[in-house]
Amino acid sequence: MFLSKSFIGRNRWYLYVAVLVMVFIMTQVGSVPYAVYQVFASGMLEGKQVDETIISTPQDSVGLALMLLSFAVGLGALFLFARLWQKKRPTDITTGRNRFDWKRVVFGAAVWGVLTLAVTVAQVSGDSDVVLNFDASRFFPLLVVGLLLFPFQTAMEEVLFRGYLMQGTTIMTRSGIGALIITSLLFGLMHAANPEIGTYGFWVVMPQYVIMGLVLGYVAIKDDGIELALGMHFANNLLASLLVTSEGMVFQTAAIFRDTTPSITHMDTLVLMGCAAVFIWICYRAYGFKGTFSYNKEKAHKIEEDRKN
Repeated sequence: MFLSKSFIGRNRWYLYVAVLVMVFIMTQVGSVPYAVYQVFASGMLEGKQVDETIISTPQDSVGLALMLLSFAVGLGALFLFARLWQKKRPTDITTGRNRFDWKRVVFGAAVWGVLTLAVTVAQVSGDSDVVLNFDASRFFPLLVVGLLLFPFQTAMEEVLFRGYLMQGTTIMTRSGIGALIITSLLFGLMHAANPEIGTYGFWVVMPQYVIMGLVLGYVAIKDDGIELALGMHFANNLLASLLVTSEGMVFQTAAIFRDTTPSITHMDTLVLMGCAAVFIWICYRAYGFKGTFSYNKEKAHKIEEDRKN
């Protein structure tokens, strides 16, 4: 039903463009408080010379909270305008089920969280360049901000890419596989401005973003909804901010550890692929993966008729 729900509502191409434009505009509006805070916090108003990366990268928990706030605004705009202009309900673009399954979100977060912790412990224990960075007065505010606001950031990306755009490209390409590939490439390109790309190289980092997009999209299609993918994405971003920080990363946080000589290699890509394979296998064993890459427009029309009646 997940891909079949693509055909619910009004699906003219210009409506998709209009909704995406409004989401972009509202996200920029939502980022104004963060931009203002960074200007004051960086000392630009005092005439200090400030590196551009300091402005674009949050340096404390307040900055991180304000940056993540823009995603909450964007998520609200996506749901609002898709409902007003395309007659799509939130469940139409997030799940093939009648209701959004929050238990699946928790399960996906727990599984990916355990895998991430295991890999991180293995890496930290064998690297003398990773030093303890724990400061309770900075870490616990970061933890609160992460738990409260990372759900909005990851939900915005998942609903946009694995929900709204996945369904839109299914209509355009008439292919679930084509939709998966296109949205995964778009997901990777969306991160092209992240500082990791410039620090470690496009062809080293970009494959990881694209692979992550493929895994998240595959799980969303096979599980008939974005719930597991949302949980995985949330755990990934939250733990990335809490466990290890370093220069040249998109999140400069008060994490538990700091890597003084950070590096990203193709071996990290292989580790990601291995963890993703384990994640998919565990989720398959738990939920069966009854979703398919095909769709049925008649099912979508039946849902719309039932709503009218």
